[in-house]
Amino acid sequence: MQIIVISGKARHGKDTVAGIMKDVFEGWGKRVLVVHYGDLLKFICTIFFGWDGVKDEQGRHMLQYVGTDIIRRQKPDYWVDFVMDMLSLFNDRWDYVIIPDCRFPNEVNRLVEEGFDTTHIRVIREQFSSTLPEEQQQHLSEIALDDVTPDVILKNNGTIEELRELVLELLQRS
Repeated sequence: MQIIVISGKARHGKDTVAGIMKDVFEGWGKRVLVVHYGDLLKFICTIFFGWDGVKDEQGRHMLQYVGTDIIRRQKPDYWVDFVMDMLSLFNDRWDYVIIPDCRFPNEVNRLVEEGFDTTHIRVIREQFSSTLPEEQQQHLSEIALDDVTPDVILKNNGTIEELRELVLELLQRS
């Protein structure tokens, strides 16, 4: 099983890249899982805090606060441990696992340390102006990987079709 972790700022195309990869791999006959570290966080926020699932300013604040300021502060590996436990339990189920919401160094490093075949891709939109409030743009979950060098940088500066071509080229080289 190969794991691909995708990082990048909010709205840079992480989930879009993951979806394209899933389509390509499945077209090649591979078994693919797309899972987010934040899937469990969204469940927790919905069940325990009444979050309606909308990622507006208030929703993003809740996700950042609960996920980072509360849970990660007390248990830094909580999210990555959960995903690793699930992957270990079902390790022969998928050829590729794509995690498109990597936000912290340990979310890559722990996978590597535990022996998972891991590739870190950073998606960048160079001319993109974020609409997030400054406080959210500067939140640790948005900046923790700024100085981390990924295995691959994928520049998302064009159309979806151009991005699809870039992803296809990347996967064909791998």
